[in-house]
Amino acid sequence: MDKKNKFSSMWKGKGFYIALGVCVFAAVISSALAINNMMGKLEAQNPAGSAAASESGVNDPWEQGEEVGKTESKVPVLPGSSSQQQSAASSGSASGAAQEAPQEPADGQPVQEGSFSLPVDGKVSAAYSGDELVYNNTLADWRTHNGIDISAAAGAQVKAAMAGTVARVTEDDMWGNVVEVVSGDLTLRYCGLAEDAAVKEGDTVSLGQQLGLLAEVPAEVAEEPHLHLEVLRGEATINPEEIMK
Repeated sequence: MDKKNKFSSMWKGKGFYIALGVCVFAAVISSALAINNMMGKLEAQNPAGSAAASESGVNDPWEQGEEVGKTESKVPVLPGSSSQQQSAASSGSASGAAQEAPQEPADGQPVQEGSFSLPVDGKVSAAYSGDELVYNNTLADWRTHNGIDISAAAGAQVKAAMAGTVARVTEDDMWGNVVEVVSGDLTLRYCGLAEDAAVKEGDTVSLGQQLGLLAEVPAEVAEEPHLHLEVLRGEATINPEEIMK
């Protein structure tokens, strides 16, 4: 009876610690099972990453990221892609070709300028004065000289300086017998011809075709024999030397 009481007393003294130990052991086992279960789920969601990590031996993903960053920093950065360089080269070639291409009018015909040749064999003895007044020895006054004088012997052939159409053949008190030839937007006025002109109004004349013979210019008769040539663009006179070649 005494032994039974002693055992009961001993059990009552140590029972609390035994129960506490059992609870701690159960908690450890539960935690281990929970961690194991979580690791299994993670491996199921990313099996390739787990296998690659286990094979490479890399445990810390941040260390792997640092190595990748170092590798990419060694790649040189080019100023432009090859496609951009090819595009720039193509556009440069195209612009160069456009600059070298000759300009043509809308109908596709090349631009041509009218040819000019002196209407008489001689030299310019009086220049175009424009707005400047010059002294006229025949009329004894100051006036503008709206053309050029080309010296030549009386009776010399006067030829068309440019191809065109005869617009008028007339006699003028100041300028003698006058033949006007329209060439494009220009009108050439040949003054000081003899009475019998070689052309009539409406005739088409070619470059160098004879228009008549040289006589005299009444308003400039004090000067040596010459042809007085005027060039008009519209209603305004221009310097004939601008179109002389």
